Amino acid sequence: MFIKTIALLLLFCTATNADGTVCALEKSCGNVNESSAICRLDEQTMCIRKYASKCHMDIAACRQGTNFTDYSDVYCQMETYLCEETPTYERWTIFFGQVKD
Repeated sequence: MFIKTIALLLLFCTATNADGTVCALEKSCGNVNESSAICRLDEQTMCIRKYASKCHMDIAACRQGTNFTDYSDVYCQMETYLCEETPTYERWTIFFGQVKD
């Protein structure tokens, strides 16, 4: 029982923003597919960030304590400008030929 209480407390803390706002969990977004993807311009890094759906993007905005206004599914077609998750990823694809999902 004690472990379950701790687990619930940790789950609540990870879903709560720094200012006390409770953000939805990603599982509340339901089923998504490639056609539900949406992208936004990240003005700080000047690249396109891709999300599985608008719901996922709204959760990311909540966690960052902001509101994303510059988004469109058309941005997702600009693959050249997609943000890299890790800066070293490209270097390893040269050797191993892995394709990013």
